[in-house]
Amino acid sequence: MSVPRPGGDPNANLYAQLRRDVLDRVPQITAVEYVPDNIEAKQLRAIFDPARLDPPTGPESPELTIKWYRQDPHDWFRINYTDLNTGFHAGWHQDEDHPDLGGPISSTQSTMKRSTGESRSNTRPRP
Repeated sequence: MSVPRPGGDPNANLYAQLRRDVLDRVPQITAVEYVPDNIEAKQLRAIFDPARLDPPTGPESPELTIKWYRQDPHDWFRINYTDLNTGFHAGWHQDEDHPDLGGPISSTQSTMKRSTGESRSNTRPRP
């Protein structure tokens, strides 16, 4: 008989551990919630208090979303940070989207205009 797991995602225990051991300890994070809810628990969402960031970013709360799936030989995951106040997005993932890049990759994107009028975007493999 297998051990029952909470939620619809077989990795829900991983989310509970990540919430307890990491996200609940970050003073800038004011809320951590399961997405779409604590029954299905397919992702975690952490909400930041923009006033607690240094420097403060604006009135909207930045968010961190985490989706993780344990499997062999490598886990698949997506971790995204988005700040609507600044237009900044950073992501780190390892999944089927970039099989040609090997291991995990990171990317950043900003909709803030540089003096040249261009927006910045960067995607690169991580060692």
